[in-house]
Amino acid sequence: MSTVGTKFTNEMLIDIPVTDIHVHLPGIISPAVAWELGVRNGFITITTGQNQRVWHNGPKSLSINNPHEHYSDIFQNANDDKILFDNNYKPIDLAYHIEHRSFKDFDRVMATVQGHRFPPGGIQNEDDIRLIFDSYLKEATENKIFYTELQQNIKIAHNIYYNKKPKEARKCFFLLLNSIRQNFEAHGVYIRFLNCFNKTKAAQSNLSTHERALEAVDWLIEAQEVAHGLFVGIESAGHEKDPAGWPIHLKAGYEKAKALGFGCEAHGGEGIGSEHLSDIIDTLELSRIAHGFQMIEDLEVISKIKKKGITVCISPIINLMLGACIHLKDNIPTKKSDGGIAEYIEHIHLHPIFKLLREHHCKIALCSDNPHLGGVGIKSVIKILTGLSEAYEFPDEILPLTAEEVVEMSINSINAAFCHNIIKSQYKAKLSEFIKKYNIKTEYKN
Repeated sequence: MSTVGTKFTNEMLIDIPVTDIHVHLPGIISPAVAWELGVRNGFITITTGQNQRVWHNGPKSLSINNPHEHYSDIFQNANDDKILFDNNYKPIDLAYHIEHRSFKDFDRVMATVQGHRFPPGGIQNEDDIRLIFDSYLKEATENKIFYTELQQNIKIAHNIYYNKKPKEARKCFFLLLNSIRQNFEAHGVYIRFLNCFNKTKAAQSNLSTHERALEAVDWLIEAQEVAHGLFVGIESAGHEKDPAGWPIHLKAGYEKAKALGFGCEAHGGEGIGSEHLSDIIDTLELSRIAHGFQMIEDLEVISKIKKKGITVCISPIINLMLGACIHLKDNIPTKKSDGGIAEYIEHIHLHPIFKLLREHHCKIALCSDNPHLGGVGIKSVIKILTGLSEAYEFPDEILPLTAEEVVEMSINSINAAFCHNIIKSQYKAKLSEFIKKYNIKTEYKN
């Protein structure tokens, strides 16, 4: 498999304005910020003596239901006391404790940092949220992220404003995020939000998935009344193996969301196979699929997605890091029901994104998913896929992404965004300047 086009360069990487339409809020929390949250909220104590800084667990404790005994367990080497500090009391080279190909580790860390599943957690108040977004804004401006959509379960408002009634807590949360939106826009970055709820039993809710899907839309309506255009869509996440989260239970919620004009995206095609993805596409009214790379197993699923005009938000790097699998038979992608056996994607050049883009001409938007929590930022995703990272090598017979392909996916991303058309036009104008500057051969016209 090969293609031709303009070689993407490091200068282009710096210059290109980008969008990132599939990002989870916990995923923008760097290990350093998560550590600061732990210190602020009493899970970690730092003492000094004889020119040495020492950290201790406590005095606050996690819930007995939390998957970690101590908050510090989310960090690599914390149990071995190997964390070092700079002169400003900041940890050096801190990393999350997520083993390669361990989705379980990833989910455990996310639950502890986020906190709303087993409170208390890393996020407890408005100042915590502002710390997280101040850090993300700095990254967004440095990386020329023009537009981003973050996913977060609105339920976290009940923890942040625990002393208020649920509806009032949600209102306060909307007002907080709206002030953050205004701050981002003052710095040239547009940010919007999706209400992402867990569709499985891991949600720790007494409500059924059907009820939670409808509740998620009701909360979108509330958000719209408080801050118009802040929350722009619905998202459902959770492991595909759990029957509680299968598409039929989400159908009523998604139909209601679409009827009210909200964007609809669902996670699918990243776990148990293309059959489940096919069920999602047949059952739910969607304009976007998150991940979806297992569509490569079934030409019929690819055809469905293309006919419905669905954009696939693919995040190849975190897929590899968390152990993405494709079902294969005689080394050919084959759906499980036809004898395909799940095998790990071993190298980046074997990720289906290249075939889906080049051979099947699918509408793909490149996304980061969880840039700090198991993944990398959107510019690093582009760097790796265009062959600019020494850590990811491409064989001679497969060309990394070209400048034309990066531009194509950038256009797919903004076209699939759930924001106002004015924002889309502004981004396309910036992208056109980039195309003209580097004389990129594309049929796209702003």
